[in-house]
Order: sequence, then C-alpha cells, then structure tokens
Amino acid sequence: MYQNYTIGQTEFVLNYNYDLPQNHIARLISDFVDSIPQDVLLEDSGAATGRPSSHPAIMLK
Repeated sequence: MYQNYTIGQTEFVLNYNYDLPQNHIARLISDFVDSIPQDVLLEDSGAATGRPSSHPAIMLK
C-alpha cells in the first residue's frame, strides 16, 4: 500500500541526456504555439499596474 522511499536521500540525479521522441505530443504543442503570430499572442496583454506579465507563448507551453 505504501511506496518505499528514503528520508535520508542526499542527492537527486537528473538525466540531462533525455530527449523526447520526434512523435511526442509535447513537440506538436510546442510547434503549434511557435506557429501563432506574435501580434495575436500579445494583443491586449499589457497590464497597467502590478507585476509584469509573462509571455503568453511561455504560458501555453
């Protein structure tokens, strides 16, 4: 019922050589977002006050 885990783990190893396959859905989404014209993404996205907004393409990815 419970997963085994280690409380005293001192390191977390990341695999930097990982690459998504060419037919992965994340690549399709990234290509689609990149194909949207910048003027469409940026229209009416400027806030008059407060924190600067994040770029809409980054929010979609």
